[in-house]
Amino acid sequence: MGAPTRRILDPIFGAPVLRCANSGRAGWSDNPTYLQKGSSGYTANLYGGAQSDDDWAAIYIPVSEVAVTELKSALWTYYMTAAQTMGVNMVVWVHDPDDNDKRAEITQLANVAGLEKALGWDAHELNIATDQFFFYGEGTTGTGLTAGATNLYGWDDFQADAIFSTWTIYRISFEYGWEASGTFDNVWVADIKLNGQVILLKPSVEEQLSYQTIGVSSVNLTSKVSVGSSDTTVLAANPRRRFAVFVNDSDEVIYLNLSATAVMNQGIRLNVTGGSYEINATNLYTGEVSGICTSGTKNITVTEG
Repeated sequence: MGAPTRRILDPIFGAPVLRCANSGRAGWSDNPTYLQKGSSGYTANLYGGAQSDDDWAAIYIPVSEVAVTELKSALWTYYMTAAQTMGVNMVVWVHDPDDNDKRAEITQLANVAGLEKALGWDAHELNIATDQFFFYGEGTTGTGLTAGATNLYGWDDFQADAIFSTWTIYRISFEYGWEASGTFDNVWVADIKLNGQVILLKPSVEEQLSYQTIGVSSVNLTSKVSVGSSDTTVLAANPRRRFAVFVNDSDEVIYLNLSATAVMNQGIRLNVTGGSYEINATNLYTGEVSGICTSGTKNITVTEG
């Protein structure tokens, strides 16, 4: 008699990844302030930033072709550091499983009544019958629903639709931003459940090996240094990592140091052609730095991200 075999199926919902654009920032955080909720000890720290319609941060959850008709429930919790006009909303990405040219994103209205937006811990349990979703897409001819942000439907309307009821879900995201104005401060997403299944929120092994996690915008300091100064300015320090900016007067070069120790003329070398230089460290984990020259003094701004 042979040994029994067991088939291990691929998970329906994949490991979450973080995405952001423009002023938005996203990072994994193990900040002990927000350990009251969540199963992993990590939270997804989303920062929307200054809003101009396309600034956002999001959690992307891959989905293994779940039928639209089979998504029955969703629940998520998040901590908001300030009351906002919009909460963390859900987006369901769907396509025709036999023709991937036909797809749509079905978006929950982020300021719909019932989606909490208050300072502190907020939670939302999706009511599939509430008219709160709109969609945009390609190849949706034949649907009985109308595309556009002013046309709201319940999730049950998509499940009953002639087209969408035959499609499958390839991604579900939880997003923060996409507003026309204002500034969206930090939120920490701690729990996500889809069809009762807990989505484990934590960085991948590769992410854990590549950097130590910290809050997205816990450092936002500005120091002004005159052009030509050789002073060393340490802008920020915390128990995990030291961030320092050096101005070298011999060749007017700024060095952004991301290491554990602050050493003159070491780090990321930023050429300065004159006037002033604004440094926006968009991702201090990898050392991505963008800058723009203006006039006047050197305005050195480091934003942890």
